[in-house]
Amino acid sequence: MQKQAQPQKYHVLARGVILADHHLLVAHCKGMDNTFLPGGHVEFHESIRTSLQREIHEELGLACEVGAYIGAVEAAYEDKGVYHQEIGHVFATCLDHTDPGRNPISQEDHLEFYWIPLGEMERHNLLPVPVRNMIENYTKGVAGPGFGSTFEDE
Repeated sequence: MQKQAQPQKYHVLARGVILADHHLLVAHCKGMDNTFLPGGHVEFHESIRTSLQREIHEELGLACEVGAYIGAVEAAYEDKGVYHQEIGHVFATCLDHTDPGRNPISQEDHLEFYWIPLGEMERHNLLPVPVRNMIENYTKGVAGPGFGSTFEDE
């Protein structure tokens, strides 16, 4: 009997770096041990910037302004027997009325959003890991765009 190939999924994502007073807004899927940047999947017939605006509105009920392109991160992971590979496009993003003293209210039951100090990305397990360095470089004014990957150099 031939072994069935592992199911695979490929994702194109638009993610926003939302900063306020040396804090970063992160998303957390309830029950998981990691955080990630707000945003989500790019849909067909939709630009990456439009996707990010739509996702922020769906998740937070807020309008946003998508700014400079910070870079891209490719990553791979396995979840429930499915191999996932993704490319995440990361943009500087501004929300109206940001206040790191108040967490935004999620519009989606499975998600929550909260502010973390910029120096605590590792503590909050921000994934994919290469995005941490990309955010640090961006906040330090390092010229971009940047690129990061969870794949080992081949």
